Amino acid sequence: MSRLAPLVCALMALVLPPSVRAADPQTKTDAELVKTAQGILKELHTTTLENGLRVYLLPIKNAPIVSVMVAYRVGSADEEKDQTGLSHYLEHLMFKGTEKLVPGDIDRITQRNGGQNNAYTSEDMTVYHFDFAANRWQAALDIEADRMRNIRIDMKHEFEEEKGAVISELNGNEDQPGDLEGKTILPLLFPKDSPYSHPVIGEKAHVQAATAEIIKRHYDKWYHPNNASIVIVGGFDAEEALAKIKKLFGPIPKTTLPPRKPATFFKDRAGPIHKEFESKFDVPRMLMGFNAVAVGSPDDPLLDVVQDILADGRTSRLYTKLVEEERIVSGVSAGNNSGRYPGWFSISLDLFKGKDRKKAEELVFAELEKLATEPITDEELNRARKKILAARVFSRESVHSLANSIAQTSAYPVGEDVTKFFQDYLDAVLAVSKEDIKRAAKQYLTRKQAVVVWSVPKEEKPGGAPADSPTKKPNRSPLFRSASHGLNSAVEGAGTGGFTLTAAKRVVLPNGLTVILLEDHRLPIVVADVELSEVSLREPAEKAGVAALMGSLLDEGTDKHTGKQIAAAIENTGGTLSMSSSGGSLKVLTPDTDLGLGLLFECLTRPTFPAEAFDRQKDQQLSAIDDAQTQPNVRANELFHAIVYGKHPYGRTHLGMRSTVEKLTREDCQAFHKLAFAPNLATVVVVGDFKTAEMTKKIEELTKDWKKSDIGKPTVAAPPKPSSRTTKIVSDPDAAQVHVYIGALGITRNNPDYYKLLVMDNVLGTGAGFTDRLSANLRDRQGLAYTVRATITSTAGTQQGTFAGYIGTFPEAYLKVRDGFLAEIRTIRDKPPSKEEVEDAKQYLLGSLPFRFTTLSAVAGQLLAAERFGLGFDFLEKYEKEVAAVTPDDVQKVAEQYLDPKTLAIVVVGAIDQDGKPLPKKKP
Repeated sequence: MSRLAPLVCALMALVLPPSVRAADPQTKTDAELVKTAQGILKELHTTTLENGLRVYLLPIKNAPIVSVMVAYRVGSADEEKDQTGLSHYLEHLMFKGTEKLVPGDIDRITQRNGGQNNAYTSEDMTVYHFDFAANRWQAALDIEADRMRNIRIDMKHEFEEEKGAVISELNGNEDQPGDLEGKTILPLLFPKDSPYSHPVIGEKAHVQAATAEIIKRHYDKWYHPNNASIVIVGGFDAEEALAKIKKLFGPIPKTTLPPRKPATFFKDRAGPIHKEFESKFDVPRMLMGFNAVAVGSPDDPLLDVVQDILADGRTSRLYTKLVEEERIVSGVSAGNNSGRYPGWFSISLDLFKGKDRKKAEELVFAELEKLATEPITDEELNRARKKILAARVFSRESVHSLANSIAQTSAYPVGEDVTKFFQDYLDAVLAVSKEDIKRAAKQYLTRKQAVVVWSVPKEEKPGGAPADSPTKKPNRSPLFRSASHGLNSAVEGAGTGGFTLTAAKRVVLPNGLTVILLEDHRLPIVVADVELSEVSLREPAEKAGVAALMGSLLDEGTDKHTGKQIAAAIENTGGTLSMSSSGGSLKVLTPDTDLGLGLLFECLTRPTFPAEAFDRQKDQQLSAIDDAQTQPNVRANELFHAIVYGKHPYGRTHLGMRSTVEKLTREDCQAFHKLAFAPNLATVVVVGDFKTAEMTKKIEELTKDWKKSDIGKPTVAAPPKPSSRTTKIVSDPDAAQVHVYIGALGITRNNPDYYKLLVMDNVLGTGAGFTDRLSANLRDRQGLAYTVRATITSTAGTQQGTFAGYIGTFPEAYLKVRDGFLAEIRTIRDKPPSKEEVEDAKQYLLGSLPFRFTTLSAVAGQLLAAERFGLGFDFLEKYEKEVAAVTPDDVQKVAEQYLDPKTLAIVVVGAIDQDGKPLPKKKP
């Protein structure tokens, strides 16, 4: 999808044109939804200061949080071809300080105010963002004004150390499927001198060769007020905010910006271009690209609709043809990657191993030709429109996403009038005709203009002939990857503003189903989550993987509807329905509540496990099992859990093993569903726009035939109790990064020391930004890793979780990283942390607590957790009291009790030998 399509989904001040309203059978309903959604941009205040800084202020009455973003109109497209990656490297350095701010200060200020900060770089922009409670947000303005022109790039501000983190990030990306395919296709789509012919993160050699002087020149070229926008959205006073912006940013002088690089293109191709390269993963992957259009082009919205028709959801054409009918691929996606310059349209797929690559490619071309020659159906076009409208309403929940939408749009040439752009965009989408779709496919998506990249496993025979090794299913990864600063990602929104869950109502129906209801009438949205308890604990070891397979089949057909009918029904509403081994979730607009709930409970209680769907999903699960063994991070994680948990069910992967899954039958899935899915084992939470009494009756009626079970608590093997340290090193010469897991068995959620350990986590390994000890030392000061973390509370559940640390590092740095990690554990055990450290951690935990409750889905998740762990709906009040009471001595005592360096498990997968030393470099 276009990079602006998700942005459009976050802005709702848009009105359906009369011609569309008149033709839509849902005219009245849609008009009501539009009326509810419209108006938010009426409060958008836009001004440009004398120095050229664009200011966008969107106050939202009673919003408990504020998002502050600064978008610079510079990205990888503005770099020289022998100095790529500068924009992303500079993004990292913007957190290192100024004359006023030393390294770590920005994160500490954010932490003490209970906020979140982060940044990301794309081809066309670099965006920095802060999220704070509404009474704490102004610290963000002071930081942004200071670093707009005063950033320091030198050894004192950790220039070289950050280079290590950037290289580690680059290496980590290359250990994920999809990264190298994207890097390969760009120079085939765009000439070398094109702004878009290299990846955002840059070439490794260029990053390694970058000097402080080079980065500083890039900063001095582009980081000026007349090349930036500041966006504030949430609970604030616009006049007060504008006055402070003028005071802080107004004195910063504008400059003459360098000319932008011109867009360049290859001449019309005589035929498709093909390129193959050897992959270290086991699944053949295809990435197909076509040169397309820029943001603001009349055909940009049109190609977004094309993307939706081709590959958005189970009803899309490529999914139907390649995944369901031909069963030749495990996944397919498409995207309209428009930008400041004309971008590209992508189609990617993951081929089942042993299937014919040529056939898969031809099937894609056949669908594109069909799109160019035959009109789409009314249902397809109406579905696309409904999805867009629904997405706007859904996105109104998040202040952060609204701010991000405005910030990104402001960085494009269309950004001076955001309101007009989004109005025009929606009008264009809703005016798309069947003939427009045909024209777009014929103009942009022709075989002659295609660039096709295949990544082929080593043992795959030419043309994709069957091979002996099993098939695999990849984890999806972005094609046009935006590189990030790497701080803790901001949770959508922030600030409870006195929010409480105590208004929730809990009812137990006659069949034992627990129903929790919380009304919220601010938006016409209803979300529902259903969770079955202890499903994974009930899975027999000899049938490992049956739970996951059963869950994947719940929406593939019931005794009332086929899987296709279920998918079409929910997608036609613009809502979402997802099922899994642990239950299901639903998100719909209020008028579609009855339809959505009916489908949710129908899938939960009346699945038929169709034979064709069973075979297809089983193939995909086997593929995913195999693929995990080619991804070093996944492999390390699985080995870590196997060592820590032993024969306990958590020691197995949820997908199972090939040897067990191959033997599974439809009858096994049916039997396990009957065993694990019963109303007295389930909790349903519904949050949103409904009346409690009416909703209770609906759910009781929908589940009246769901019979309770007399099954008891599952019996599981106890995890082992190690008496010494265990180290497992798996040498993988193909891994671009060394993936390290260090940890042990953890705690349950009802552990009386939970809140003390929560503060310990924050001090040791989960602090905001890089404020925790591990991140500050190993990542920020020494630049030995891009990702460092450690936590004991995040996995605490009804069963014991883990104390788990993770580091992604370089082969030559492994031993130093391991020893540094263990040293930090010994330190926090042997000596209480400083009072300042603990107070900062507590301020962050208390200040950031509101981030958990900014969307209806997030609230539903918290209510499920409260029920699952028996916390009570007043657990927010208890949380605040318990965290506030933690002392430095408490932190040391729990660290000493729960963290034992002598019994930790250390699991490593990467290019190192059994002594932890780097493997010899592979010859190119």
